[in-house]
Amino acid sequence: MSAEQSKKENTGPQRLQPQTQSTEGSAAPELAAAVDELLDQLQNKFDNVSTEIFGKLDDMARRLDDLETSLNSSVREDAVAKS
Repeated sequence: MSAEQSKKENTGPQRLQPQTQSTEGSAAPELAAAVDELLDQLQNKFDNVSTEIFGKLDDMARRLDDLETSLNSSVREDAVAKS
């Protein structure tokens, strides 16, 4: 069997060639840029969600204060009416 025939008959799994240093060197800055962009997007989303949550908490606190004021005035009116 010749060397060329054995190459054709070898249908087993092929081994991947390791990446050369130049390929790894060019991929690293692209990966770093992609990760930085993803982190910036996540930070912006987190900031937006935080702002929205704090806004809703402030609104809820204001509404609870209004409710408390309304209840206190209602209790005072009842006390005055019973006197």
